[in-house]
Amino acid sequence: MKRAVGRVGATLAAWAMLAAGTAMARDPEPPLRIPLEPMGYQAMVQEFLLAGSSMLTVDFADKDHLLITFAVRRLMKREADADPDDDDRTVGAFLVELPSGKVLARTEWRLHDHMQYLWNLGHGRFLLRVRDRLTLFAPLQAGTLGDPFQQTPLVRMDRRIVAILVSSEHDLLTIESMKRQAGDPGGGPPQDPAPVQLDFYRLSDNGDLGAGKTANGLAVTPAGSIRTRMAVDLPMTAAGILDVIEGGKDRWLFNFDELTGKVDELAEWDTTCFPRATFAGHAEFVAFGCRGSADKVAFAGFNLKGEQMWQQSFLDSFVSPMFAFAPAAGRFALGRTIVSSTFDADFPLPASAVTAQEVRVYQSYNGQQVFKIECSPVERAGQNFALSEDGLRLAVVRETMVRHPATKDYEAYTAKETAVEVYALPALSDKDQAAVKAAEALAPADSGVRIDLALERLSNPAAAGTAAANEVGGTGAGGDASAGAAAGGPQAGSGSRTEGGAGGGSSGGTERPTVIEGDPDPDVPRKPPTLYGPGEKPPEKTTPQ
Repeated sequence: MKRAVGRVGATLAAWAMLAAGTAMARDPEPPLRIPLEPMGYQAMVQEFLLAGSSMLTVDFADKDHLLITFAVRRLMKREADADPDDDDRTVGAFLVELPSGKVLARTEWRLHDHMQYLWNLGHGRFLLRVRDRLTLFAPLQAGTLGDPFQQTPLVRMDRRIVAILVSSEHDLLTIESMKRQAGDPGGGPPQDPAPVQLDFYRLSDNGDLGAGKTANGLAVTPAGSIRTRMAVDLPMTAAGILDVIEGGKDRWLFNFDELTGKVDELAEWDTTCFPRATFAGHAEFVAFGCRGSADKVAFAGFNLKGEQMWQQSFLDSFVSPMFAFAPAAGRFALGRTIVSSTFDADFPLPASAVTAQEVRVYQSYNGQQVFKIECSPVERAGQNFALSEDGLRLAVVRETMVRHPATKDYEAYTAKETAVEVYALPALSDKDQAAVKAAEALAPADSGVRIDLALERLSNPAAAGTAAANEVGGTGAGGDASAGAAAGGPQAGSGSRTEGGAGGGSSGGTERPTVIEGDPDPDVPRKPPTLYGPGEKPPEKTTPQ
């Protein structure tokens, strides 16, 4: 297979631009501060924050409104149908106007675990998870002004949700779930070799609120299902999937496999560990790699033209990298929890090992650092910062010591206060805007092809012809589009979910989700989705002291 070789000049130029961009990053202007204590905020339990619990979130509903949520302490009534594994808590949600800081609306939700409960779907829409129930709300939409937190059912699940992923362009939703276990499984049937089911949904804004077929103007179209051995984060867009291929010692090849079957050969990258890639838009992605050892992290940007656009190295150790994206501005924010030494991602972090939580905003086409700041308290889940959709504002949660002047009743004092700080970011230059347009031109069109068929081609190219022949315009195994119309959106009923390979099509047929368990042909170079690269093993676990 012929590949483009060595772009030394381009790489050196990218390094030079990155160094210059970092040097030019200006000091922040005084931010807009929105104190949280007047809303009822109280200091969070540090152990929960460092364990990865979702306790405090901030999102832009639009450029002039924030949605802020955090755990509040309330007495809760005992529920008759409570699950014995429930860990109930109450979360308050606040719609806040900028720049006044006025709270326009508020509500409270009773949650049953400490996992992530809120996802930003873009255009002022949010996905709320309460146990395995998924609903949509749009607090600024005209039809919900009387009740900004009015919820509409989005997708019904009869499985236990283990992960939810939203693409950087907010046009692809992936729900990962497992079969609910009733009691001790010992003595039952053999363990399922692929227990995690991934259901894909395309998201589009059709704006037809009167038809009653979509939730808050959002069309949700099932795009197929696959099953895997474990939860995975697939680097993909609504148009295709990034395939990472071993190209020799410490060399990896990127291919973009369009859902239509076309394969675009992209850049090569020299890294001593399997590269972890994430799309920052339809035509650009970033990846983490290694330079000799796992604690020497390389970070690079690529495009679908086949270019490695830039690269940098991190000199500190960190865990739990989290992103916020603004593709319309060609920008993304990267949050990292910086630690004193390498830790296993499966373990909670001891407070003594945590140095800081840092957020950097980058221009995606050249790696220029636009802004850098720290968040506090450190929240490993990384939902304590947000980038506006136009890429011109960054909101972060920060604790600061505030000096209060003396009054006739009290002496002057200093106290720690927590606030959401909103920073204005530099406007896009003419060059930045041209780069955004160039990236949009590179992006492959979404063909509407089912995603499970494309993944089946990756896992078993010999079966591609059979899979394509079976595609006749159905909705796939992900759900029944017509069944959800009355509830305001496509929903997957119990008949469309599959257990242990049992069939369940979109209309009660026998179609089954693709099962990705391994390559049936040892000569096929492509591998199934996995959390570890070829030859990699889980790291030795470091038990926190």
